[in-house]
Amino acid sequence: MAAMKMLVIIYSGAEPAGVRSILDAHPIGGYTEFDPVHGVGTSGRREGSRAWPGLSRLFMSVMSAECARAVGAAMRTEAGNLPPGERLHVGVLAMEEFG
Repeated sequence: MAAMKMLVIIYSGAEPAGVRSILDAHPIGGYTEFDPVHGVGTSGRREGSRAWPGLSRLFMSVMSAECARAVGAAMRTEAGNLPPGERLHVGVLAMEEFG
């Protein structure tokens, strides 16, 4: 079995179409999107309230290690092009088994 990776992608911003476009452009087989998600990071809290405005979305996908490298690179490029205040983070996890 080929090496598999799970990507966990956290996007905080108004328009997640860029993330979806990247995922759709690669042969990953599919992904799951959770919306909204709340969290705390170095840029502060995102809880969707007046006190802590902003929400995030979480995307998860299991794919080949080769696809994970390509998707990760595309996400880093996308993150560098986001408007001020938007965030995009990608975590890559090794998968022992998926099926």
